Parts: sequence; structure tokens; C-alpha cells
Amino acid sequence: MRKVTFVCSGNTCRSPMAESLYKAYLEKNKIYGIEASSAGVSAFAGDSATAQAVEVCRERGVDLTSHRSHRLSFEDLNTTDLFVCMTKSHADIIHGLGKRNTVTLSVPDPYCRGIEAYRACADLIEKGFEALTQSVLEIPEICNMTEEDIPYVAELERICFSSPWSENQLKEELGNPTARFFVLRQDGKVLGYIGANNIANEVYITNIAVFPEYRNKGCGEKLLSYLCFKSTEEESDFVTLEVRKSNVNAIKLYEKCGFEKEGERKNFYSNPTEDAYIYTLR
Repeated sequence: MRKVTFVCSGNTCRSPMAESLYKAYLEKNKIYGIEASSAGVSAFAGDSATAQAVEVCRERGVDLTSHRSHRLSFEDLNTTDLFVCMTKSHADIIHGLGKRNTVTLSVPDPYCRGIEAYRACADLIEKGFEALTQSVLEIPEICNMTEEDIPYVAELERICFSSPWSENQLKEELGNPTARFFVLRQDGKVLGYIGANNIANEVYITNIAVFPEYRNKGCGEKLLSYLCFKSTEEESDFVTLEVRKSNVNAIKLYEKCGFEKEGERKNFYSNPTEDAYIYTLR
């Protein structure tokens, strides 16, 4: 399931209209695998949609009366595949929070401008639904690792690591209650994966890898952010890992996602022998 979050300021006009109209579009066209939501970067939680937004949606066969405003949250930032921003300023805020997965519709704020301004906004929003859907369906999705994924994950292990996990070792993790293994898929193909163990609310990342042709495209960050979010959902105390001192790209990724260096392990790695840094997110 891919998630789209429509973003405006107060989540009472543009983004709730976009969310409800897009849900209706997906249902009408029998498009599955996309979840729509909305949020405001400066919303007060619990406000109703404006009367004009409710009326314009009603004219288009959509009921917006039950909507209550929602402020952009940690969960939104870490589970959204694509932020659809009403203006560039909203996109800039998302970028400032470390996320680059945005598109901008350039829909002006209709607040206090009358019903025709709301209708014009709805027209602009609906105009982009077809192209938006095509873009969203091309986004890789994160799923729990299954037995069908194991040959691809084992191949990735062999490509990336001097001491790779075998298919049997990976299969054992499917039945391990502490294991948290996720793959990033696109059109049925595994692009990368991440594995960890949650032991007494302490999460230890054991594996993270992306096929070479999909690196530098945000795949590693997407996997790591998702695991950290799931760990937060489980009320874990921290997420930690070891990384080779020479693995500069991986270190940059961990630091970008908020991990901090907390120690070293001498001669932790073999083939070749190398020290490890310990990175932790608390």
C-alpha cells in the first residue's frame, strides 16, 4: 500500500477537499493499493472543514462533514510515500523536515474568498489526479519480507557483504518472533531490504542493503525511516547498529536519519578486518 498525503496550511480547505475527492477518484476508477490522507503544517487539531469546502465536495458527490483537521505528524513524515503540497511554501516546510518526496500543485488558498474560489481550487486539484496516480503507482512500496523474496535478498547479501547471510539464515528469520524484516519492492522486484531484531524493546539492525542500480535514489533512507517508525510504534527504547568506519555513505545515511555515534568496536569486521562505529537513535 502506497500512501499519499495532501498538505496545506490549516487542513480545513484545500487538503481535505483533495483527500476526499482523490478517494472518490480512486474508488470510481477501481484503483487499488493507494491510501490517501491529508494534513496541515499549521493546523489546529479537530477543526471541521469550512462550509464552502463541504459544499463544493457535496456538489461533486463527496461527503466532507465528518472531516476533522490534523497537524502534520511524525507518523505522516515516516509513512508517506508522496506529499502533494498545495503550494511551494508547504513543500519547503516538508523539505526542511528532511523529506524530499514532494510534488506541488500550486493551488491558491480559497479561505474567505467565496464559493467560486473553492470551486476553482477543486478543479485544479482534480485536474492532476491522473498524472498523480501514475506517479504514485511507480513508487516502490515497503512490505514484510516473505519466502518468495528470500532468493533476491540472498543475492543482494552476496553482492554487498563479505560474509553474506544464506537463504537458510534468512528463512529462519521469517519464524523468529523478534525479527523485523522488510523489503522495498517495485513491480514485484526487490530493490533493497532491511532487517532487525526487537529484543526487550531494544532494536538491533542486522542488515540493510540496496541493489547497486537503485542506490542514491532514497531507497535506503525509505527503508531505515520505515523501520524506525515501526520501532516507535512498538514503543522501543532505541534503534542501534554497527557500521564499518570506512563506509562513509552508510554513515551519512544514518546521521541524516538522526542516528548518533555512541561508540566503537575494535576489529568487529573481517574480510577485511576493520573497526566498527556504533550508531544509535534514541
